[in-house]
Amino acid sequence: MENKNQHQQGKSNFIPTLLKIIFVLLLLLLGFGFFAYWYMVRCEGDWQGKPLEEQGSIDLEAIKKELISDVAFMQGLGPRNSENQIAYEQLRKCKEWIIQKWQSQGYSVRCYEFSIGGREYYNLEIEIPGTTAPSEIIIISGQYDTLPDSPGANNNGSGMAVLFQLSKLLRNYHPKRTLRLIAFVNEEDPFFGTEMMGSYIYAKRAFEQKEDIKVMLSLDAIGIYKDSAGTQRLPFPFSLFYPDRGNFLAFIGNLTSRTYVKEVTAGFKKGSSFPIEAGVAPEWVEGVTWSDHSSFWKFGYPGMQITDTGAYRSASHTTKEDTMEKINFDALSRITVGMYSAIVDLTGKEN
Repeated sequence: MENKNQHQQGKSNFIPTLLKIIFVLLLLLLGFGFFAYWYMVRCEGDWQGKPLEEQGSIDLEAIKKELISDVAFMQGLGPRNSENQIAYEQLRKCKEWIIQKWQSQGYSVRCYEFSIGGREYYNLEIEIPGTTAPSEIIIISGQYDTLPDSPGANNNGSGMAVLFQLSKLLRNYHPKRTLRLIAFVNEEDPFFGTEMMGSYIYAKRAFEQKEDIKVMLSLDAIGIYKDSAGTQRLPFPFSLFYPDRGNFLAFIGNLTSRTYVKEVTAGFKKGSSFPIEAGVAPEWVEGVTWSDHSSFWKFGYPGMQITDTGAYRSASHTTKEDTMEKINFDALSRITVGMYSAIVDLTGKEN
């Protein structure tokens, strides 16, 4: 009888204890979920004030005109890649044109050559040396190759066109940190995700030389904007937290790049009130590694992709339908000013 009573008492004590354990686990799970949401989604920088685009010192129409001209030229070249000899020759023509563009702005262009399969490829770089912290390096880039059969107006004529406007706006700027603007080659297939990407070769060399790259910003497909509901898709669970209208510019980093995502987005707001969204995610999330910034992650450098989200918004992304009439050049002009302010803000600091 006594054993039976002890057994019943044990059962009555077990149930409240189990409930307490379940309650604690639920609290921990809820706390982790809240922290993950705050860390990965709530990472947009804050800034209040009148942005540069509204101050009258920047000619948005002039920027727009040059953006249109540059994208038209790149689209006119057609596919630029290694699929066949014609596409390879167009890639080389684009390389020469980029060199001429930057030289016409007064820059000296560094050409980093490497060979794959008997063909030569080139990463192209201009540099504005830092005045007080020259060893601290900020990189902003675009890629100038395209996927097979694609004229690459948005992917990535838009990013390259903005890169040219940034170099023009920054011509007489004297940053504290060193600023490098780079046109990468071999970002697209068949090289994407391999050690033959131009950005991988560059990042590996920088790592071996122990260069202090603070952050790398990749401008990749930044021209498509849509105001209709349902025009934006994102992978779960991020689709729960971001708009379903594709009218924003996205800043996407990995988990260790969060500080710079906040800094860059705050700096962007100093230039433009164009809608933006920011997020950081593990590198296994689909889409997070879809640009040259991922090469720098492999060597421990912070980095982020700045994008309209590509295939998550545009059905023509990576296809032969990637043509310039789909690009919103008014938006692209405002984005140029936002990125200009972000770069000035980022390179005006030092550790």
